[in-house]
Amino acid sequence: MSATLYYFDGRGKAEIARLTMAAANIPFNHETIREKKQFETMKSEGKLLFGQLPMVEFEGHQLVQSSSIARFFANRANLLGSNEEEKLKIDILFEGSRDFNSAFMSYGFVGFTEVLDKAKATAMPKYLPIFNSMLSKNGSNGYLVGSKISLADIGLLEVVLTIEELLGQDELKPYAEVQNFLTTMKSNELIHKYLNSKLRPRKNDEKYVAEVKSVLY
Repeated sequence: MSATLYYFDGRGKAEIARLTMAAANIPFNHETIREKKQFETMKSEGKLLFGQLPMVEFEGHQLVQSSSIARFFANRANLLGSNEEEKLKIDILFEGSRDFNSAFMSYGFVGFTEVLDKAKATAMPKYLPIFNSMLSKNGSNGYLVGSKISLADIGLLEVVLTIEELLGQDELKPYAEVQNFLTTMKSNELIHKYLNSKLRPRKNDEKYVAEVKSVLY
């Protein structure tokens, strides 16, 4: 059964859900919210528990909250670890990736270069060494925990792809394990298919920012 994702015409807070559904081999389609009326109707119908997007409809569920959506699909595909120790590590690292990712979420909404300059000065020097170290400690298999892809990897992938696209691969050169990780993740058949599909929205631009603001405000 396929899922339906409701979100704006961009990556935003829905991208972690898209990446996780892709890695979990869950087919999905995208219902784009472009008008305030669409958003208000969903709220009035009680489909958005906290009045926020994204929302995913799947097997009778109306799933909200980005991380919860990701965990739901990761659990279905056994991407949360094979024992209690792995589960704990994966959850901690996934949450760390969410903190890291937050440095880029306002890209375009509070400026373009301003957001990147701040991320380069604060978030990247803090988080990249940590994730590089964790990858190194786990061995040379290119994953953060265990010997296969997990939700922690999907969370980190989202941020590293953003860095690569918005700032260039040179920013990753000091972090050999992160570079190896990116290669490993991109070679995953399901991830590769999604990243090269029409289901993946474009990066934030002025048109997207204006469209989101017109729906929310």
